[in-house]
Amino acid sequence: MARPTKILLRKLTQKEKKILDEKLKDKTVSARVYERYRVIFIAQSGCTVSQISERSGMHFTGIYDWIERFNHSGFEGFSDPPNPEGRPSTLSSAQIREMIKIAVSRPADLGLPYTQWSVPKLRSYLVKRGLFPDFSNEWIRRLLHREGISLQHTKTWKESPDPDFEEKKTKF
Repeated sequence: MARPTKILLRKLTQKEKKILDEKLKDKTVSARVYERYRVIFIAQSGCTVSQISERSGMHFTGIYDWIERFNHSGFEGFSDPPNPEGRPSTLSSAQIREMIKIAVSRPADLGLPYTQWSVPKLRSYLVKRGLFPDFSNEWIRRLLHREGISLQHTKTWKESPDPDFEEKKTKF
């Protein structure tokens, strides 16, 4: 969808005019932040987006974004660094703790028909229970590795039918 060549800037309040004037004179403001305030300053005069782009040196998509942000919430966020810590996490620490708890448990104890976890089986269990979004197996494997857990691919595994096997195994 094409954006209009002229974008409407809402009328600035007296307080906003004062902030704009101060920021444009402030020599300690970073070039990126100064550029944002300058776009609003140029847009006040009724210039088209291409004229603002020519005068400010900013790409037209950024001009649209900053004018829309200003129209919506004023100068709030103009001085924030761009995405300082990356995308917000899609997982909570409680979800990760729950995944670790499940990964170190025995699948048989959870009523599952196998004896060892594999990454695909763990992923399937977490997604089916609604504990995790549908991440890839590789992503789950990396998350487990980051937490110090390694699920090995096992071709076969046999367990003792002895009901006291767990107790006997830990004695030696």
